[in-house]
Amino acid sequence: MIKRKARKIVAVFSVLAVFFLFQIGTFAQEQLLLTASNEPSEWAVESVEWSKIYGLAPENMYKNYTSKVTMDELYSVCVSVYEAATEQSIIPSDKSLIGDTFSETILKAYSVGLIKEDEKLEPQREVTRLDMVTCTYETIKAAQPVFSFQADIELTFNDADSIPDEALDAVKYVVSKGILKGRSNNTLDLESSCSRQELIVFTKNAYEFVRYESGKYSRGAFWKVSDEDSCVYLLGSVHVADPSMYPLSKEILKAFEEADYLAVEANVSNAQEAALYMMEKAFYKDDNTLYKNVPKEVYNRFVEVIEPYGIRPEMYNKFKPWYAALLVQNLLYAESSFSSEIGIDMVLLEKAKDKKEILEIEGAKFQVDLFDSFSTELQVEFLASSLAPDNNTQKKSVDMLNDMINCWKSGDTEGLEKLLFSAESDSDVDKEFNEKLFISRNNNMTEKVKSYLADPERKTYLVVVGAGHMVGETGIVAQLTGEYEIVQIK
Repeated sequence: MIKRKARKIVAVFSVLAVFFLFQIGTFAQEQLLLTASNEPSEWAVESVEWSKIYGLAPENMYKNYTSKVTMDELYSVCVSVYEAATEQSIIPSDKSLIGDTFSETILKAYSVGLIKEDEKLEPQREVTRLDMVTCTYETIKAAQPVFSFQADIELTFNDADSIPDEALDAVKYVVSKGILKGRSNNTLDLESSCSRQELIVFTKNAYEFVRYESGKYSRGAFWKVSDEDSCVYLLGSVHVADPSMYPLSKEILKAFEEADYLAVEANVSNAQEAALYMMEKAFYKDDNTLYKNVPKEVYNRFVEVIEPYGIRPEMYNKFKPWYAALLVQNLLYAESSFSSEIGIDMVLLEKAKDKKEILEIEGAKFQVDLFDSFSTELQVEFLASSLAPDNNTQKKSVDMLNDMINCWKSGDTEGLEKLLFSAESDSDVDKEFNEKLFISRNNNMTEKVKSYLADPERKTYLVVVGAGHMVGETGIVAQLTGEYEIVQIK
């Protein structure tokens, strides 16, 4: 048997770097929701949250939710939906075609046919619910022209007879696909004004329909483990994400709804406490310094990367190497499309808040202590690996993470394993890295899963931990194989 070790750069990016990143992201997210006026109506809350994750509207649309939508705002949202659904940026039309006074949003909408050549442009006109339906319908047609757009259904709403003939196909289609719901009095009320929250909910429904219908949803690294009377769902997570990783498969979402407990590596709902503990461990408290503990070329490269961000030498020279490495990776992510705020764990934790009991398998303090337990040699290598010597090396690191995410989205766990692991060397540093980061933690996590399966109350658990812990020869799935029935769900 070939021994395996984690590829350090990829493993740390996908499994560990988020410990620093999501503390910042969580604070920002919490502050955004403090003002009551920024909250949508209760019926719209979950859809608004998903819309943010999917990136379906400009940031300025996620406030003043009851305000009326203008045509310019409608176009901006539909353009975002198109770009998210196709994962392609729209090239704006030449201004000479429609005039040079219109925004880039209008030019993009015109480019993909959301605005017709003979259409009168009124960017500041208030949008009706019918405008919302027809523009979103055209967005779906532009994004997925291969779909069948026939909808031979009878509309039973009380006001169905008032729908204009030219809009009837669009209305029938979105109703037949479950995108548009009627109001409580069995009316569509398409002539009334459209609020921001109505538009956000509707376009979120449309986007999800397009992604599921076209098969562009994430299967994840997802298994069901069961014995004669209990089951546990295992989801290997990627701790950083971009909007293309959503929506999650309906099977994952169903398992989340079924689960009595959500078990995660660390519950970061109290981010401040975790951040304070990290700060306590991250700095040398004696006369030791970063300069004294790393090779000169590594230190100089770190200074070169960190100084443009205004961090003073008297501060960064007290960083321990492991913390310096995490900080560097934070900066790398800031320049990419990845965010820990929409990482799989964070999204499910947010959805579980006040709805499910959340279990910690390790805890934030354990993970900080893990870093702090690294030998100086391992910390130095960790930092050196994080400091890309040039833009090409940095690009390769991001490309490797993109490859890993693509495997995750398609449910290709074999490909994921190949990216995460390579043949092991005999160095003491590599052995320490493999033992501390994976083997011992995998063993502990596996025992936790077994204890969940042995729950006398037969509760259902969804276990969400880094994908690196699920795959590989010492991974959780391999350790459970043979003792339990295991099915990968794609």
